Amino acid sequence: MKLHLQDEEGASWLLSPGERNLLLTLFSRPTEPRQPARLSRDSEALEARCQADLAGELEQHRVALRSRLVALLGAARPFGSAEGEGAGWLLRLTVEDREGFLQALNELRLGAWEQLGRPHPPEVPPDLADNAPDILHWWTLEIASRFQGRLLSAVDPE
Repeated sequence: MKLHLQDEEGASWLLSPGERNLLLTLFSRPTEPRQPARLSRDSEALEARCQADLAGELEQHRVALRSRLVALLGAARPFGSAEGEGAGWLLRLTVEDREGFLQALNELRLGAWEQLGRPHPPEVPPDLADNAPDILHWWTLEIASRFQGRLLSAVDPE
């Protein structure tokens, strides 16, 4: 993922076919529920109802955001030519889309981290076997982190 052009309304990004496929896979597959946020309330019944309402609203937001990103990735234009320029995809993100993209990647990253038991540091173990039961969580954590880092460093180099 490489920054192509940036203006006041957003930025265009060059994606390789593999990067586009990775992102489509990340945003298209089902995710496991996140641990609920804790609210401080006096009544346990009120807290339980608030927790359920909050969880439902957050899940609806996550689903809508991921659907929007899949649509954006689907609308990416083919890029490249026969004159030696690598083939790929041109993805246009408004400032709002970029923030949604970062939010969705962070949700995926945090969800995988929670599923892995919140390891510190959150780095893929060097001896991780290809058939490890938690390899998909490690894969999600690593890929989402890399895309998130790329989006942040290219636009905000500080």
